[in-house]
Amino acid sequence: PATRPEAARLAPPMARAELLLKGKRLCALASGGVLITFAVLSLVGCFISFLWVTPIGWMIIISSIWYAAFGGLMIAMQLGYGAKLITANAGFLDSKYGRAMFYFFCGSMAGSSAGSHDAWLVAQIFAYINWGMCWFVGILELCGPKEKVANVLAQHMASQLPVEHVPAANALAQHAAPSF
Repeated sequence: PATRPEAARLAPPMARAELLLKGKRLCALASGGVLITFAVLSLVGCFISFLWVTPIGWMIIISSIWYAAFGGLMIAMQLGYGAKLITANAGFLDSKYGRAMFYFFCGSMAGSSAGSHDAWLVAQIFAYINWGMCWFVGILELCGPKEKVANVLAQHMASQLPVEHVPAANALAQHAAPSF
């Protein structure tokens, strides 16, 4: 029996890896944008309703500032802005476990705001969707494809090197369990 060419054998895993990485990036960008939007709307609502004069208002203001900071950090990480500055000041974001825990934390923080009985139904729905997207990104950070493996596969497809010369592609093509 004839064997399939190596390019055809590697195409489906590469396509899935690329699709998952693009989905992860899109979800992380959307989650960061939603967190910033929630922060701005919370601040506006707090100042319009004069809630800022109460202790609960100050808790809303402080949490909104954190929402905006974490949303901006999510967007900056995905776009590659200030990567050295981010990893220098938040070294845990340099590892996949640290990034996963960061996304789990941001998702849980957004999900907890959805539990408020004072929130609109639309805001609660968006908060739960944001929670799901953050957790999706966190799970992909832990268990999903690595960007380096996808890049190696793309380079392999472009150069048509034998798979034996590309260890990451060889392991992915054989569906080997990732080593940590």
